[in-house]
Amino acid sequence: MRRLGVLLSMVILGALTVAFPTSAMASGSIGALSINPDSVRAGQSTTGTVDLGFPDSAPTVVRLFSGDPAAAQVPVSITIAAGQTTGSFTITSNAAAAPEIVQIMAATPDNISRTHLLSVNPATPAGPSLTSVSFVPTSVVGGQNATGTVRFTAAVPQGAVVQLSSGRPDIARVPQETVVSANTATSTFNLATSPVTSATAVTVTASWFGLTRTATVVVTPGAPPAADVVRITKATWKKGLLTIEATSTNPNAILTVFSASGAPLFDLTNKGGGRYVDQRGFVFNPVQISVRSNFGGSASATLKT
Repeated sequence: MRRLGVLLSMVILGALTVAFPTSAMASGSIGALSINPDSVRAGQSTTGTVDLGFPDSAPTVVRLFSGDPAAAQVPVSITIAAGQTTGSFTITSNAAAAPEIVQIMAATPDNISRTHLLSVNPATPAGPSLTSVSFVPTSVVGGQNATGTVRFTAAVPQGAVVQLSSGRPDIARVPQETVVSANTATSTFNLATSPVTSATAVTVTASWFGLTRTATVVVTPGAPPAADVVRITKATWKKGLLTIEATSTNPNAILTVFSASGAPLFDLTNKGGGRYVDQRGFVFNPVQISVRSNFGGSASATLKT
């Protein structure tokens, strides 16, 4: 339904009378609000589209709102012409805004509002960029792990957080992210798999700002291979400095140090050739530690002080 003419609202407070005139308008019924694309970066603009439930014989005014105008700006309103069912508008993002999910809303006077979420992201930083994600091995028996590596074109001065996702998390699982430490160019992470009845290719995606890289791992049926052999060659704690050195028969393994309670402490740095080392300062003496490989091997030691 729509209202025509002039609606006069009279409020009498003592001798004061206030009139609110309202022009002719259609009530309209918003069926949906969409944004395409619904993720922008570096000050990009995008397009919002309002779909009415049915055409109206008079123009429909749709009011627009942004949950954070400092990050994403919308016009005050758009008018959908009589007889039309859709109207579009431009959303402008702020290149200087911090990463944020902004709620965009559209509403007509006589209709429940519709909302859509817009992801606003900063520009890809200058300097080294994400170049690849890879796995060793690239074909694994279900139940076996693999070592993934993200690589940048050069060492990243401030470090980087790379988002990870699997196209088949029921078969191959990766952590949500992996951290490239400052002044390094790579980071490793574990891929865990489940048993399968037939060979299945799984695509893993690594994302960093506006860049995405992918790699494929094939998960096959069968019995997983034997675990690697892990040995701890040095385990000392002195004045808060914990030093661990270990080896693995698999030079691509990820070796993680655990406390006696089973809490993970840190990953050892792969020095190549199956040799792993690391040390951490300002830690309490854990007395006993274990080193576990993502390929199944493990070893334990009592710390020398």
